[in-house]
Amino acid sequence: MRIPTLFKTIRFRLTLWYSGILIVLMMVLLVGINLAMVGNRSTFPEPPPSFPGDVPSWRQTLSDDRDRNLTNLRNYSLIGVGAILIVGAVGGYVISGMMLKPIDRVSSLAARISHTNLSERINHQGPHDEVKRLADTFDDMLQRLDSAFESQQRFIQDASHELKTPIATAQTNIEVLEMDQSPTVEDYKRTTEVVKRSLDRLDYLSQGLLLLSQGSHPKNTWTDVDLTSLIYEVVTEAQPAASSAEVSLQAADIPQGLKVKGDAIGIKQVVTNLVDNAIKYNRPEGSVQVSARIDGPSATIEVKDTGIGIAVTEQQRVFDRFYRVDKSRARSQGGSGLGLAIVKKVVEEHGGTVSVESTPGQGSTFRVALPLQK
Repeated sequence: MRIPTLFKTIRFRLTLWYSGILIVLMMVLLVGINLAMVGNRSTFPEPPPSFPGDVPSWRQTLSDDRDRNLTNLRNYSLIGVGAILIVGAVGGYVISGMMLKPIDRVSSLAARISHTNLSERINHQGPHDEVKRLADTFDDMLQRLDSAFESQQRFIQDASHELKTPIATAQTNIEVLEMDQSPTVEDYKRTTEVVKRSLDRLDYLSQGLLLLSQGSHPKNTWTDVDLTSLIYEVVTEAQPAASSAEVSLQAADIPQGLKVKGDAIGIKQVVTNLVDNAIKYNRPEGSVQVSARIDGPSATIEVKDTGIGIAVTEQQRVFDRFYRVDKSRARSQGGSGLGLAIVKKVVEEHGGTVSVESTPGQGSTFRVALPLQK
């Protein structure tokens, strides 16, 4: 047999518990009344001197009066017990409903939640009890979900825009070539170069997105990473790009034997991305300086440039995916807007921090702090 839904609710169980407590209290009261009746039947005072009859008749009169009074008391008690039980059950049902009302609101609100409706909140007003904490926790969860969905939607829009640009460039050049009635070999070569650059850009974007979507590498695969050698290696590899941009690149003040525990490829990607950004956002005859030092339990890597700088309002947003300080310039130079997002992800996976100090028109300094090898 199917049990009605009402009997499965917390409200019904609370009502039963409350009624059960009242029943126990009333039973105790009835037992006390019965004991009093038994005790009062066995004791009788002596009759007063003015009583006209004998002692037995006196006791019989008292016994009849007591029995009548106790019977009335018992009857009234039974009626009171029934009335209190009914009132208590109804009161318990109403009070439990008031107590559980915020939970009902949580349930109904959860049923209405969807990815397009995350703006509603419970906003429970009441004492700071378990129900209040439950409602506040649910509101906080909705806020986090709303922020996550908003971030995801913005990410999808940005990614679609970034992927669309190289595709549109390649498609346009191919269409122009198709419209040419007598294309030359040079036309084919030029179109091939454009398509190749577009494919390279798509590959670069896909690799960056894949890296951001991957989980962290297990710590049991981490190795000892020599930051000194790694930084000099990155600077050497970036020299051609710096020379092409007429930017001076050098490594300075790097202590020997500076080691951390981590993923060597990921840490190298961090330094490479910072150096590449410092070169791209620099000016002709500018400079980029890479240094490192020991700060207590951490190794700090600094990449300082003399480039365009970053406004204070944008300094935290530069670590967001696809965010650019100079959008048109970065895109024309092949920037994906993922470099600093990758830096932040890798650094945080290693238990470190990344920060930036910058003055518009004067340059920026990016700092990465990684825990030293123990």
